[in-house]
Amino acid sequence: MAHRYDVSLKTLFLRDGDGIIRRRLFGARVTEFLATEQPQMSNRRADMVVRTEDGALHQVEFQTANESGFALRMLEYYVYLVRTHKQHVVQTVLYLGREPVRLEHIYQSPSMEFRFEIVNLREIDAEPLLASLDWADNILALLAKGAPEKALATVMMRIREMRREDQNWAAGTLLQLSGILGMEEVVNEGLRELGMINLMENKVLAPLILEQYEAGRSKGLQEGLREGLQEGLREGLQEGLREGRQNLLAELLTEKFGVLPAWAAKRLHEASVEELHLWAKQILSSTTLEDTLR
Repeated sequence: MAHRYDVSLKTLFLRDGDGIIRRRLFGARVTEFLATEQPQMSNRRADMVVRTEDGALHQVEFQTANESGFALRMLEYYVYLVRTHKQHVVQTVLYLGREPVRLEHIYQSPSMEFRFEIVNLREIDAEPLLASLDWADNILALLAKGAPEKALATVMMRIREMRREDQNWAAGTLLQLSGILGMEEVVNEGLRELGMINLMENKVLAPLILEQYEAGRSKGLQEGLREGLQEGLREGLQEGLREGRQNLLAELLTEKFGVLPAWAAKRLHEASVEELHLWAKQILSSTTLEDTLR
């Protein structure tokens, strides 16, 4: 899938939950997140590989666009994962693209037939997702079958009801995924209207907005930032970006490895923005805390 949304989509499922989409993708409650990177010779990295409470192994890929030869790529993943873990792997693809899905779900040759499941999020009813207690369901309801405006209003209400520490994370994931939704301006305006979240003062969200501003992803967002940025704000956003990434990475590391020891907390506190970015990419493929922060 496109690297732009890799981390955002994966972090939706790294937190504990037992929602509708999780059950559809994994089949049971996840008990372990496994390494996803294959040997350098193949240069492939699966999006998510997990073990569930029933002992089954599941690979999940997130696709935001159609891709030629996709079934063969899934076969390559399957062979590697079975070799590594010595058991069958249930493979599921969650398609989130705007275009009608045209991904192949079968690879056939004269001597074999290989298949896997593709779940088209656009065909799933948004109402049960919005009623779920799982935030991953709530935010993905924006891409499901139904009225996106109604779904967005419900999602904004959920953010308003969250604890302050959860609001930052939830609003951040929504803002980052707004590109898939094609709703950057609407999402940004909705977050601004949440009286309890001041985007330009929030150390997590303000850097994310600045990144979108500098990348030129949304003309409307750029114009809003030009009007809203006060003199001197840009100078402080680099430090805000570092602190925001520190907080998010610390939360993800704690979810995966438990309470962080003092040495790890010290490394995070002293890390540069570049180091934090590198560790964020390593977290889903590493198996130990030491490997992640190497």
